[in-house]
Amino acid sequence: MIQSSRRNCLSLAFAAIVVFALFLAVPSAFAHTHPEAMMPAADSTVTSPSVVMMHFSGAIEPKFSHLTVTDATGHVVNKDSSAVGGDAKSMTLAMPTLHPGVYIVNWVAVSVDSHRSQGEYKFTVK
Repeated sequence: MIQSSRRNCLSLAFAAIVVFALFLAVPSAFAHTHPEAMMPAADSTVTSPSVVMMHFSGAIEPKFSHLTVTDATGHVVNKDSSAVGGDAKSMTLAMPTLHPGVYIVNWVAVSVDSHRSQGEYKFTVK
């Protein structure tokens, strides 16, 4: 009986080690993608940008990911839709000439493993 109990404990310990090793081997499969770089940068003051760009930590799904830019009153100022780049980690949005003021970039990024993240940041046009 002690031998059987000891074998069961060893089997459970081995199974736990295997599961833990699998989690370590593929951590990116369980992670949400997040912004790594933004242009214009958050809280920056710039001349009117011709494009807004965000680079993410992982690949994003073009069909479900997007950028929009609004002015301080909440009016959407971009005329075109955003596009995901060939590397699948960046999104760009062409911008019309912006008047001086505060603008808000709203973003939604759905990673290839279907995790959705979203947020916003501000920049100022001088």
